[in-house]
Amino acid sequence: MAMKKAKTFTKLPAIFSAGLLAMPAAQAVEVDVSGFIRQEMAYSISDDQNPMNRGTAAVSGTLDNTTGGADFIKKDFDYDNDWNMMATRAEVNFTIGISENVKAFVKVRGFYSADVFNDVSIENGAKDVNQFRVDHHGKCASIFEVCDDDFMIDLPSAYIDYSKDNLWVRIGNQQIAWGEAIFFRVMDAPNGLDLRRHTFLDLASEEYADERISSPAIRVSYNLNSTWEVEAFAQMFQPSVLPQTGTPYSVIGSPFRVRNDIGFDKVDDQINAGVRLVGQLGDLGLQFMATSRHNPDPIFKWGPGGQTALDPTFAAFGNFSDQPFRSTSFPGAVGAPNSGTYGGQDWMTTAHLMGIDGVEAINVLGQEFALIGNFLTTSGFTGPDYVNSVAEGSLALDGFFTAIGDLEADIVPIYASENVFGFGANYIFYSEPDTWLDQLVVRFEMTYTPDKKFTNNMSRNFIEEDEWVTGLVLEKYRRFSDAIPATFLVFQWMHKSESDLSGRHLSMLGGSPSKAPSGGEESGGWDAVSFAIQQPLPGLIWRLDMNVLYDLNGSYLIQPGVRYKPNRSWTIEGFASFLDSKDNAGALQPLEWADEVTLRLTYQF
Repeated sequence: MAMKKAKTFTKLPAIFSAGLLAMPAAQAVEVDVSGFIRQEMAYSISDDQNPMNRGTAAVSGTLDNTTGGADFIKKDFDYDNDWNMMATRAEVNFTIGISENVKAFVKVRGFYSADVFNDVSIENGAKDVNQFRVDHHGKCASIFEVCDDDFMIDLPSAYIDYSKDNLWVRIGNQQIAWGEAIFFRVMDAPNGLDLRRHTFLDLASEEYADERISSPAIRVSYNLNSTWEVEAFAQMFQPSVLPQTGTPYSVIGSPFRVRNDIGFDKVDDQINAGVRLVGQLGDLGLQFMATSRHNPDPIFKWGPGGQTALDPTFAAFGNFSDQPFRSTSFPGAVGAPNSGTYGGQDWMTTAHLMGIDGVEAINVLGQEFALIGNFLTTSGFTGPDYVNSVAEGSLALDGFFTAIGDLEADIVPIYASENVFGFGANYIFYSEPDTWLDQLVVRFEMTYTPDKKFTNNMSRNFIEEDEWVTGLVLEKYRRFSDAIPATFLVFQWMHKSESDLSGRHLSMLGGSPSKAPSGGEESGGWDAVSFAIQQPLPGLIWRLDMNVLYDLNGSYLIQPGVRYKPNRSWTIEGFASFLDSKDNAGALQPLEWADEVTLRLTYQF
């Protein structure tokens, strides 16, 4: 169980400021300022659009009504977006030398996203898009952030370091990175990810440096001797942030509103804590880790819709406002008319894209919400397993949609408490110079999470299973010719026993518009491999990159890139992201549409 937050912990920002102000006047303070301004652009090179967004929905037009009633007409907005991102980023770093033992660091980050993307807003049906407002701390994601629909300004780092002899202490807003991997996170358990800017499609070699979300923490390290170090932290809980619904990289269907305010309010006073032991046994490096936390990655359940306008109409079945759905055609709806899910075909397609079993989700609704259970029973479906196939589920849904029209719903994120235990080892091989074994770095990481909880078709009763995660990394600098600098090569393998790359339980994957998930994807766990190559060219002005992620369930990401840095101040980077997935079992299926070319123009100072 994650620890409760002490009252003094909320005073960290004040303590940080007071510490700076209380420095002796005679102490010479050295301040170094650096930073950059960057234009970031991602242009779509795919004929596909994000199927999660209402403006480019996976299903639209005239849809069959399996009850025999009038066909459903779901308006096709057909928004053709050429740009996935057009943004300006600025970061300013303040490195402050206070004394020999005390230093401080502050990073200010600003990110503005130009209005180049259209979708149907959940608020009013217009073409505006909320990219950054999240109901966590006020209307923004993190405690040191101000934001609006199209911009955010935050402090990713604002901390003081103290070091003396064998002791090192860091207090303030900070990231805690315990893992080193491209794409994969095994022992990197302390912090969640902020995916609002460019999801995880930045350069893979940057290892989530921009996405890892910070929060106030106290972090202490002590060298026990020349070979062993113990480190501990206590950090204010900060959830991961998914791309907002209706934004370019959204992975949740637009008709489903995520009630971050409800979910986060239950855990906003929690503290995550962990301890790590790192040391050497000869040439073998070892680390052991234990973390008690609320998982920053949410699991979801249905929330009550609260639409009272239809309570009288459905009084014979129960209170309409107690179940999750709202009709967009009646007062109390959040979205515009015809902006919701409409018909069984639409439901099954979207649910299976999201990694939800569209058939079992109907049974969950009937079991947990009296009105829907009574409606299904009256319609001839007997619980608790009201429907057992896509055909039965579509028939049941079409009766509901016929009665009230297209629907939207609320889902509530839950941040479950858990304990994560980890072990890591690394070894550097030495052999004959210029051979493959010489200076080959091998790293192995493994974590065990007992009773880990997973989303269970939006039920309030979550899937709960022990999960093992393992990762193997091989790194090598290899010089193929005296005419060019050494090539950096990385190979990685990851195995997860219960879930895929993004934490979706394997039993929920693999469904299609005509078939429910079989559950077979979980039998052998989930495996993926990745490769990375960096090749600087002579003069170090140019660098070529290649990153590849292959999910053995049949999806992949190929990311070639080039970097041009003619001098210290200017950098131009271009890289493409090519994604594909054979079906909905692939971990990358939610972004399978997102083939794009990204250009970054940076001025450093």
